[in-house]
Amino acid sequence: MARKNLAIREDVYRNLSEAKKEGESFSDVIEKLLEGGGDLLPLWGVLSDSKHWAEIEASTREIRKGAVMRL
Repeated sequence: MARKNLAIREDVYRNLSEAKKEGESFSDVIEKLLEGGGDLLPLWGVLSDSKHWAEIEASTREIRKGAVMRL
């Protein structure tokens, strides 16, 4: 099988790396994303083990807290 090199941004690489399961190649991850046709279910839980998840949760809490205060 022919191989190609791609240049991607560092943040995209990190996202792909975090989405990659044990035994999967980056090609496998990209192929799943392309075949998904907008189906987000395969990505469910991808961030649960991510170091970014705590930041996302904290930001979400702050946004919700601000919304409640305005009510």
